[in-house]
Amino acid sequence: MIFIKYIDKFDFEYDIQGIVRSFYPGEEMCTDKSERLNDARLILECDFNSESLEIKLLEKLNDTQFKPVTIEKFKAATDLNGKYDRKETKNILKRKLYDILHNYSGKELLWGTLSGIRPTKITSELLENGMSDEEAVHFMKENYYLSDIKAKESVKISRNELNILDEIDYKNGYSLYVGIPFCPSTCLYCSFTSNPLSRFRNKIDSYLDAVCKEIEFCKNAFAHKKISTIYVGGGTPTTLEPYQLEKLLGKIEECFDVRKLYEFTVEAGRPDSITREKLAVIKKHGVTRISINPQTMKDETLKIIGRHHTVEQFINAYKMAREEGFDNINMDFILGLPDENADDIRYNMKMVEELKPDSLTIHSLALKRAARLNFFKDKYKDYAFENSEEIMEITKETAKRLDLEPYYLYRQKNMTGNLENVGYARKSREGIYNILIMEEKQTILAVGAGASTKMVFPDGKRIERIENVKDVDLYIEKIDEMIERKNRFIQENECFKNASVEEDDDINKEDDNDIQNAADEIIDFNINSIPEALMHGICVSNLAYDIGKELGLDDKYCNMLAMAGMVHDIGKVKVYAYLYGGDDTLNVEKLKYIRMHSKLGYDILSEKGFSNDVLDAVLYHHENYDGSGYPENLAGENIPLSARILRVSDVFAALISNRTYRKAFDFNTAIELMIDEVKNFDMKIFLAFMRVIHNVDINKITRKEDREE
Repeated sequence: MIFIKYIDKFDFEYDIQGIVRSFYPGEEMCTDKSERLNDARLILECDFNSESLEIKLLEKLNDTQFKPVTIEKFKAATDLNGKYDRKETKNILKRKLYDILHNYSGKELLWGTLSGIRPTKITSELLENGMSDEEAVHFMKENYYLSDIKAKESVKISRNELNILDEIDYKNGYSLYVGIPFCPSTCLYCSFTSNPLSRFRNKIDSYLDAVCKEIEFCKNAFAHKKISTIYVGGGTPTTLEPYQLEKLLGKIEECFDVRKLYEFTVEAGRPDSITREKLAVIKKHGVTRISINPQTMKDETLKIIGRHHTVEQFINAYKMAREEGFDNINMDFILGLPDENADDIRYNMKMVEELKPDSLTIHSLALKRAARLNFFKDKYKDYAFENSEEIMEITKETAKRLDLEPYYLYRQKNMTGNLENVGYARKSREGIYNILIMEEKQTILAVGAGASTKMVFPDGKRIERIENVKDVDLYIEKIDEMIERKNRFIQENECFKNASVEEDDDINKEDDNDIQNAADEIIDFNINSIPEALMHGICVSNLAYDIGKELGLDDKYCNMLAMAGMVHDIGKVKVYAYLYGGDDTLNVEKLKYIRMHSKLGYDILSEKGFSNDVLDAVLYHHENYDGSGYPENLAGENIPLSARILRVSDVFAALISNRTYRKAFDFNTAIELMIDEVKNFDMKIFLAFMRVIHNVDINKITRKEDREE
């Protein structure tokens, strides 16, 4: 076990853990249980502040003693104005940590210090800024410690991407994603929003009604822009019956001139969901690209991973698609599946060469935290999960023999072999949508349950997301609210607004009930609710303190969390008169003001001399871990630790509290709702929260007994 000990400031933890995990895949790491210190074979001590950083690696001598192996001290980076530069400090830290672990272990990482999902976004920017290919390769090796092979691969793919994008007017356009979140079954490795067809079959027609309404809105809202690509994904879109595909694709064709698209893709995906009749409907409506995904050509593996089809079914579906006239078919394969080795991959690629797809996407298995494979590790502990550069090379050679060039690349956390996903295609058969979304070059309007719209501002540097709810029933029920979220964002940002189109009266109806149902975070500051608001603050305060203790934070920090929990909603006092001085309704305009409460609270507490940690917690306690929160759309560890702890505490406290528009949820329902939206939370903090609420008297945290007396 490797113990990571944070001294003083708890920062850069995910970068540190990402690099440690890359050097020691599969080895347990612990950061928040000091009583387990003696179980460690290595201790990594990290001490940071805004001026200097220190990393110390210690090796176990015996049951109670450790000896220092390396101590690195270095200054934090500053910008041109002499102010602390967190981004560059992080890069320096990662290089120093890499050096320490490389020197100790003798290992080298092909991807160096990079742990983000878009390495080619860096190389593309270098090329766009005028670097030659050779200069970009050198830069990646020097600054991120990439191996020669990965640096050259990244630059080559970026060059291919830029050549493809040069041929389309992506800057003045947008793309549309349509999510169909239904599958015949959930695969072992999958963490995407998908729902078993058997449970949702009778709701699909209502779901499509809602999707079509959202598509209609997108057409009108962006009527002044040219649509570049459309991607129908999921889930498995071909779980739809032919008449349902007809309805969906017919609506798309009604709203957009599909003949002018650069690309129109339907993710057929599962061979067991494909019929000739469905393919005919897809072809009829102008779809230019489909994907039929075997993932492996080994029937035994297909059974293990929960894909209820055979290799023979895949081959039949592929040939059927060719017979129906599809001349741009992609295949997906996953490397690192249970008990598959290099010989299995060679066999898979031999079959690929016989079938000759137009594009080939190679995925390295990622052990995602929401996948069944991760939840039920013990069940699969006896299987081998093998991936390596040798295995990746087998797929590269196959692509080369088929004249398929690499055209996009991305990475994910916890990938087997710490490798990558790569798309290959023959000339003019590349997946343009894949490039646009991965390189974040263009706004993607996304419709459907769980769909995430990505708004790319004209400078290309600011990106904001607009999320749809994941739950299918809620999506159907609240489709007008989903549309209003997009509309409100567009109206508030002139660069996206269509000045020639009047706002749709139906979209801008101030439906007070719908908005109130969506505003879980709002405390009703009328006279009768002040005690309830106070109890909410006490609950958040108690939870935050206990989570801090569970994480192993010191008493001073935990007391700070308790204080932040008590005052986190203080900013709502400043908007009380505006919100409740007239009528009792809550409309769109009022919702804009209530979203200012975290900044107003920050201002109030700044004047009173509260600590920076409290101020950060109050200002950012509505930021979501995936970047979809407010006020600044921060993501991951860019959100201060105190705010991440308050986010979890605040959501739970709100769910178990009464609101004017609903009664409090019971304990179990509140937990289920939080699990459904777990992407909003730091998983380590969420797991600490789960331990807290299962190990303490919840009535004491919520002070429920006080209210009942």
